Amino acid sequence: MTQQQQVQLGAPYKPFGLMPYPQFGWSYHIPFFLGFAVNSGLGARYRYQDADWTLDAAWFPEMLPPGVRYAPDTGYYGELKNTLYGPHHRQFNEKRDQLNLRLARTVKSGRWNNEFGASLAAARLVNHSSGGNGTFWAAGAHTMLNIDDWHLTSQLIRYQYAPKDPPGSDRSTILMGGNGLTPAYLIPAKATTASLNLARDLGVRWGPVSKLRFYTDYSVLWKDKKGWSDSQMETLGVQLFALPVMFWLDFTWSTNANPWGGALNATGWTSTRSAGSDKWYFRSNLNMGYYF
Repeated sequence: MTQQQQVQLGAPYKPFGLMPYPQFGWSYHIPFFLGFAVNSGLGARYRYQDADWTLDAAWFPEMLPPGVRYAPDTGYYGELKNTLYGPHHRQFNEKRDQLNLRLARTVKSGRWNNEFGASLAAARLVNHSSGGNGTFWAAGAHTMLNIDDWHLTSQLIRYQYAPKDPPGSDRSTILMGGNGLTPAYLIPAKATTASLNLARDLGVRWGPVSKLRFYTDYSVLWKDKKGWSDSQMETLGVQLFALPVMFWLDFTWSTNANPWGGALNATGWTSTRSAGSDKWYFRSNLNMGYYF
């Protein structure tokens, strides 16, 4: 391939929305838990990039096995071992033959360095119980605005699952799971999510620390089904750059989101009928990374 083109084989990232991360903080936000961030699949990815345009096209015949996933994806009861909450026994869906397209335009003017883009994804939704093939699709738009030490990113994503579950199943939910460190959970089959993130860099000279980045990340999930409350997450934090070492300190508030609130908020993404539904939960997180 040329300098402007490359092909990745194996388990490349699925190109979609804000990349490489959907937020500034270490604590992932709602798009991540819906499968729209740092999510890999087994397949191939093509990229064309020049000074103004970036085009990604990818095909994933299968998703990564749950045991090696980093980001969550669809799964079925017999595969996702750490399934603790809710009546998941009829959830047997798995994505196959997923196609992703992402087009981004870079616009530079004076002190501005911006990116505007759109993404599409579609897949078969194989049901291992009924033998039927449902569908999945998602469409999104994103922006990245940068001027001097200020950074503003945002995205809007609409997605829909149409599973072919056995008769009597609840087709308004989809089972998601990662590598088992977090219990599998249900998400709405139809919903819209959005995020808005703002960061400010501050140069310093504190020994090995060269820069601080203060940020606020906000995301929301609007569910189609009537009576299901919105899910929201807000993170305030600071990142310390002491390359090759970096630190993140996050303070996160969340409502109707399973990872925040645990068993008390087990139905947070969907029906919000758990004991902790519609309540705000707080979590702090300190992370250190060594990059080489």
